[in-house]
Amino acid sequence: MKVEYPFLRYNMFYTTYVLSYYKAAKHDPRFLEMLDALRGKLVDKGQLIVERPHAKLAKLKFCKMGDPSEMATGRYGEIMFNLKQ
Repeated sequence: MKVEYPFLRYNMFYTTYVLSYYKAAKHDPRFLEMLDALRGKLVDKGQLIVERPHAKLAKLKFCKMGDPSEMATGRYGEIMFNLKQ
C-alpha cells in the first residue's frame, strides 16, 4: 500500500490510475477503498510523497524516496480528472 513511482509494476497507485479510466470502476467499493488509501498519502498542498521508488531511479529528483514528487502528484491529478468525467 505504498506509493511507488514511476509506474513499473502493479501496485495501489498504478492500479488506481488505470481503473480511473473505467466508468464501472468509479462505483466499485474496492476501487473507492484504494482511492481513499491513496488520498490518505497526500501531504502539504495535495502532493504525493514517493514511498517506494525503483531502485535504479531512486536518486533522481522526480522519484526520490521520501520527497514530494511533482510528476507523481500530476498522475494523481489525472486520476481526479478522470473521475470527474
